[in-house]
Amino acid sequence: MIYSFFIFTAALAVLVYFIRNKTISHSLVFGYVIVMIGLGLYLIPLLGQTLNEYFFSDRLGIIFYVVLILVSLFSAIHYVKFVNDRNVKEADVALHNAGTIFFTGAIIGILFTSHFGILWAFMEATTLGASVLIYHNRNQDALEATWKYLYVCSIGIAIAFAGVLFLGFAAQQIGHIDFTFSAIKANASTLNTVWLKACFLLIVTGFSVKMGLVPLFNVDIDAKDASPSQVGASLSSVLMNAGFVAIYRFYEAFSTTSILPWMNKLLMLTGLLSLFFAAVYVLRVKNVKRMFAYSSMEHASLVIIAFSCGGLGYFAAVLHLIMHSLVKSSLFFQVSQMHRIFSSKLDENIGSYLRVNPLGGLVMLLGFLSIIAMPPSGMLISELYMFQALIAKDYWWVALIVLMLVLIIIYGLAVKMLGIIFLKKNSSNINLQGATPYESALQLALIVIVFYIGLFRPQIIVESIQLAIQSLPA
Repeated sequence: MIYSFFIFTAALAVLVYFIRNKTISHSLVFGYVIVMIGLGLYLIPLLGQTLNEYFFSDRLGIIFYVVLILVSLFSAIHYVKFVNDRNVKEADVALHNAGTIFFTGAIIGILFTSHFGILWAFMEATTLGASVLIYHNRNQDALEATWKYLYVCSIGIAIAFAGVLFLGFAAQQIGHIDFTFSAIKANASTLNTVWLKACFLLIVTGFSVKMGLVPLFNVDIDAKDASPSQVGASLSSVLMNAGFVAIYRFYEAFSTTSILPWMNKLLMLTGLLSLFFAAVYVLRVKNVKRMFAYSSMEHASLVIIAFSCGGLGYFAAVLHLIMHSLVKSSLFFQVSQMHRIFSSKLDENIGSYLRVNPLGGLVMLLGFLSIIAMPPSGMLISELYMFQALIAKDYWWVALIVLMLVLIIIYGLAVKMLGIIFLKKNSSNINLQGATPYESALQLALIVIVFYIGLFRPQIIVESIQLAIQSLPA
């Protein structure tokens, strides 16, 4: 079944590329989402089982797969409006939709592969798929962002490949050649710790470009700015999740060895440095899309910091990623509508948004409150769990640094976001026809889900996350 799905994905991507009818092209993307739902219904009853030598069905993959389906569906809906509004050429629509299917299929491979080598290959495939999507607007900024993304991501993937090779060297020393997660984890205690440390260091460095973390975060910011908003939504949500899952797989495999404390320190240092850079840039940025991109960097940092604490931090990291994916997607979707109304991405040109576009302004306001973890946002819960995990480990100084940097980011976001939402500015060329209530309603639905999680903490989500991380050390 899983092989058939990937063959279908590749064939559909090729077919969509050659279709020049926009309606048929969009319909095939929606059809692919329906097939994704069918695959999910097939995988859920098989939780915890091996599908074949290269793939398995596990709870962590299923959790982020559900998020992927939601974001993919909403992205497809918003892209239809984007195409109609800008009268995008048939050939560009075909390439974008083909790239979307290819990119989504690669992420699905990352979520469900049980083999380190295959995981790396699918991660490389996301680079190719994302590059097609980033170049959609066919202008100088898009071209520059695409080439930067291809170049730096290729460097990152090459670094990660070196990490995989080091793991191979370590396995060869004991005569072990099986590269599945379970086999490496079972034999990890007998592997040379120097090779394992080198592997994990290179994996975190290489895959940082996918999560938007130090050191390879810059191209991620440029890509989200230059690409259409629905592409930025995917890069800030499902691709970030895929990067986390990739790092998680290596971490889990090595977690039974003596390098666990070292891995935690590396992740914490990466998170703190990333959070620092996010705070610095948020204060300076004027472009709304780049502001949200740096906000994504902030939340990726919080996820890694929480995860490095272990225990409750594991739970906080996964929960935070789920809710961030929904909120940040809704905000990026809304930016597309805001750009149609004001013909600008600069905060100085956008004002009184709640008055100009009441439903869209409400999305911006509630989304802003969510990403700064104001109640009843579920992101408050995950961030409180993160601080609780830090204090439980006696990392008081880390908690204070994180709190200070988060407050700086909140200040930077508040100054710009509240000005956009409430302050009257000298905005010209306001196009009220750009406001689309049904788009804002869809975005509002994603934020409502996050509020619902924060208020009621559904048992199915809590239990799913707990079962997903149960193999990690306490």
